[in-house]
Amino acid sequence: MKLTAIKKRRVSQNIVEQIKFAIENEELQPGDKLPSERELAQTFSVSRTAVREAISALESASIIEVRPGIGIFLKPSDHKELMIGIDGILNDGDIKLLELLEMRVGLEGQAAYLAAKRRTDNQLQKIKAAYDALEASALSHHVAAQEDYLFHISIVEASHNNLLLEAVKLFSDKFKQGIEDSRSKSMMVPGKSEMVLKEHWNIYQAIESQDAELAQQMMVYHLDSIKDRYAGSFS
Repeated sequence: MKLTAIKKRRVSQNIVEQIKFAIENEELQPGDKLPSERELAQTFSVSRTAVREAISALESASIIEVRPGIGIFLKPSDHKELMIGIDGILNDGDIKLLELLEMRVGLEGQAAYLAAKRRTDNQLQKIKAAYDALEASALSHHVAAQEDYLFHISIVEASHNNLLLEAVKLFSDKFKQGIEDSRSKSMMVPGKSEMVLKEHWNIYQAIESQDAELAQQMMVYHLDSIKDRYAGSFS
């Protein structure tokens, strides 16, 4: 079973993808024993928590069987059934990301509208600084997920709506993971990173000019574009 270290996005799903690859290449056969949780974590260069998440997803989908004190085994199912089950796990993650983006359209579209109306000069400077950090990181060919998140959260803060801010922070981990996923995919296509930067710049300019309708429009366009790129532009 040949595995490679995982260094980026959606760690638990990347583990599932690697196991899928091993099954496709017949390095794993139905009924085979998988490496232990500790061995998988070392091989993938990830935390044991991420491995547990992947194992839990595979077990829930009836792909593997965990025998306490004995090991983890690929179920002796038909090869086709195993592949369908694994694809279900991976597609479920995509659906959840698309749902997250749909939620962000509502929350952040309104936040951008209010930010354009209510932002202070200091808050505008903070949004600009966040954009500059995002641009520098992206042009250095980094995923820049944290910088992207800070740009968006600075806009929500500038909305002066505490409930909007609490809502975004409540889902902050999911937001960050979704941003990392979408930016990782954008980096795979020439010119996409620059396009995404332009979308962020358009949002900033609308907020700077205090054009609330345009700020909302640019934010919604940006998030809808992420959804479209994620859903179909990489096939």
